[in-house]
Amino acid sequence: MQAVAGPASEQDLDVTGLECIGALEQTVGVRSTDAVLEIGCGIARVGKPLSSRCLHWFGADISPGMLAHARRRLQGCPNTTLVELATVGLQEFPTGSFDLVYCTVVFMHLFEWDRYRYVEEAFRVLRPGGRCYFDNLAFDSEQGWAVFMQGSHYVPDARPAHMSMCSSREELTVYLSRAGFLDVKIHPVYNGMIAATGLKAL
Repeated sequence: MQAVAGPASEQDLDVTGLECIGALEQTVGVRSTDAVLEIGCGIARVGKPLSSRCLHWFGADISPGMLAHARRRLQGCPNTTLVELATVGLQEFPTGSFDLVYCTVVFMHLFEWDRYRYVEEAFRVLRPGGRCYFDNLAFDSEQGWAVFMQGSHYVPDARPAHMSMCSSREELTVYLSRAGFLDVKIHPVYNGMIAATGLKAL
C-alpha cells in the first residue's frame, strides 16, 4: 500500500483509488453495463471502489503476491474476478471480452516494448466500440521531470534494478494509433500524470 499509493491506511488508499476513477469518468466514462479490465491491478486499489460502478470488474496482474492482497481486500465485492498473467500480454482473455480496459500507474515500471504489447492486447480484448485508458508520468510535468532527473544522477553501473520511467505525449499517442485505436487523445489528469485514451471502431 505504501509503495503504490503512499498512505498505509485503507481509508487513504480508497481516496487515491477514487482519484483515478475520477480521471476515468472524465475521459472514457464508466458505465453500469461495462465489463472492465484493469491491467496491473496490484492490490485492487482502484478496482475495489470501481467495482460498484460497473457490471463486472476484472483485475489482471503478473504478481501472485499482489493478487493475494487484492483477493483479501475484495471480499464482499461479488462482481470481481482476479486473473494472474503468465507473462507480458493478456493471453488469458479471449478476444472481444471487455467494454473498457485501463492501466494506471503501471507504465512507469515497464520498458517501451512491453507498454506497447499491453496496448495491442487491450485493442484485441476490447469489443467494438470499447474504450481504453493508459496513463504515466509526463516528461514535461514537474513531477515527471523530478523522477527523470533523480534517475539521471546514478552512475550507470550503480543504477537500481528498478527505476520509474516517464512517457511523452507523442509516445503514448503512437502506441494507441499504431495498435488501431481511433479518436486518440491525451489528457492531463493528476499529479503530473497524462492519460492516453482511444476507441475501438464499431
